[in-house]
Amino acid sequence: KTILQHTTQQINKMKVQLSLYAKNLPKVTSLFQGAANPYAVVKTLSEDGKAVDVGKTEVVTKTLDPTWTTRFILEHDFETTLHVSVAVFHKDDKGEPKPMGSALIDVVTVADSKPFTVSKGMKGGGDLFVKVQKYEEKGTLHLQMKGTQLKSTEGLGLGILVKPDPYFELHRLTIDRKGWDLVHRSPPVRNTLDPVWAEAVIDLGTLCRGDMNLPLRIKVFDHEKNGKHVDMGEFQSSVNGLLASKNFSATQDINQADLASAFTLRIGKNKKEMGQVVVLRADLIGMETVARSQDPAPSEPPKQDPAPSEPPKQDPAPTIAAAPIVPEVAVAYTPPAPAPAPHSPQPPTAYYAPQPTAAYSPQPTAAYYAPQPTTTYSPQPPAGPPSYTPPPSDGAPFVPPGVAAANAHQHYTPPPPPPTFEAYIEGGCLFNLAVAIDFSASNGDPRQMGNLHYASSWGDDKNEYERALHDVGSVLAKHDTEQRHPFWGFSGKFQGQIRQSFQCGPNAEVQGIDGIQSAYRSMFTSRSGMSMSEPTTITDVIKTAAHYAKKKSEQARYEKCLSYTVLMIITDGKLEDFTKEGRTIYDANDAPMSIVAVGVGSADFTGMRYLNDIDRNGRKMFNFLPYDVLKSNPRMIEKVTMEKVSEQLVQYFTSHGIKPGKKVAKDIVFSF
Repeated sequence: KTILQHTTQQINKMKVQLSLYAKNLPKVTSLFQGAANPYAVVKTLSEDGKAVDVGKTEVVTKTLDPTWTTRFILEHDFETTLHVSVAVFHKDDKGEPKPMGSALIDVVTVADSKPFTVSKGMKGGGDLFVKVQKYEEKGTLHLQMKGTQLKSTEGLGLGILVKPDPYFELHRLTIDRKGWDLVHRSPPVRNTLDPVWAEAVIDLGTLCRGDMNLPLRIKVFDHEKNGKHVDMGEFQSSVNGLLASKNFSATQDINQADLASAFTLRIGKNKKEMGQVVVLRADLIGMETVARSQDPAPSEPPKQDPAPSEPPKQDPAPTIAAAPIVPEVAVAYTPPAPAPAPHSPQPPTAYYAPQPTAAYSPQPTAAYYAPQPTTTYSPQPPAGPPSYTPPPSDGAPFVPPGVAAANAHQHYTPPPPPPTFEAYIEGGCLFNLAVAIDFSASNGDPRQMGNLHYASSWGDDKNEYERALHDVGSVLAKHDTEQRHPFWGFSGKFQGQIRQSFQCGPNAEVQGIDGIQSAYRSMFTSRSGMSMSEPTTITDVIKTAAHYAKKKSEQARYEKCLSYTVLMIITDGKLEDFTKEGRTIYDANDAPMSIVAVGVGSADFTGMRYLNDIDRNGRKMFNFLPYDVLKSNPRMIEKVTMEKVSEQLVQYFTSHGIKPGKKVAKDIVFSF
């Protein structure tokens, strides 16, 4: 019986985390001292009324509305009551602490409330707010950051005489996803626009409740002695985002590492830039693996090469057409789909149906080298000394006749410089942007805040897909000649059938980035008839884009100009079969096309980086961009986006012997 009681007590016990903030504390300082410097002392009361010290918070200076970042971990059996005593004091540097108020809190009552917060008036004045949440040990994050070229808030914003004292705060999204909790505040760095903050060790259970993708808000302030700290900007990320930022910078040129991993601070409705924050260190301690969202991409790239040494077996004809389909618009509800015909459905005439390309088959290698027998060395008798010819009387060195003749009639001409991306565009090359968006169920319910497709009220707020579309799409679209873009989706379900390449919106092409956004939002209305589904694959949409690129190039030939297409894919990266995607990219490499894959969210994108390395005849066409890492740095987005696309466009045309401003050679004919 004793053992059973002990086991039951262990099961009922759990750890909770207690956090505090206060409002309207009484003024206990003199007129010339300004506001108070409050801190809180926490004690638990046992059943016999004895007080047990738990700890005290940090001191928050010059305020009557403190928010303390110190958390208190309590272990409690919820079958009994647990009372916590909280006393608030003013820290007087020249005397004894002065009491400001106190309250007695029932932890069980707070834990049972929604949203786990209770306010209580204190004896002495002011209101105390207590939050109690379940706590689990998740390890720690060792984080160090620095600010670069921060905009001054002193001396009319010029910072000539006095520079700011920047510090940063970390806020996490609340459980009800309606607000933010302050979880960490750094010490200020005095008198600088380029602060290097001290390394912080932050409990992951406190920071993100163990959810590595939980949104975090990083805010920077200029510390003021009077407690009226000045906002210097903010950015949003997550633990995985901070880790990815540091890891991404490690892959860059050492002279550009800071730029690659920087987050841009913004302020106000106009999102004015206020400088950048660079992650110097972001390491997890006490965790064997990082918690990720469900169904992550494989942690290691597939071992199978995209170009197999043996021709792959021919897959059976897919039930889903590669060309995009235009879903019928339902008036109210979507009626059940009719029974499918026994044969593969025909694609609509408005789109091209790409034929499967021939599988790659390497040429046999030469036979094993067999060394030939060598002849026996026989030394020859030494020849006599060469005859001496005296130099000419003028003392000039001897010049062979062939060289003298060449020098007399020829002059050195340096080779022409290699062609550039700008030369092709200015020479009349038509640049086309096509867009494809991931509508798979792994993105989460678009009606729930925090998910990647979250629809909000569709006001001015944009979700992650819309922000990526605007930030990366605008970089590519400004080179588009006609500003009309085909817009496709994948992993959507229409009338019970999963489609991996379908038209988004009522029109085959839309006008500009704004047109894409409008068509994107229309896909979440009942009239679209689409529901999010799985599995996720980009194979069909790549085939569709390759066919589109070849068709545009054929049309350009008759107009005596060039054409090149960029397919921008926006996805959460949770593809079903990276080996299959690699084969598709390999087969599409002969098209005048590049692929820019923008990864949204903080999933494991190892598989996407594997696709980066797919090579055919020395040319790569797939480019992965981790948007969560780059989104706070527009300049870096433009650099990494256009750098590879420009290189691949030039490489494609030069490999076919096509110079800028020249018409396409007659012998370049595409098969469809």
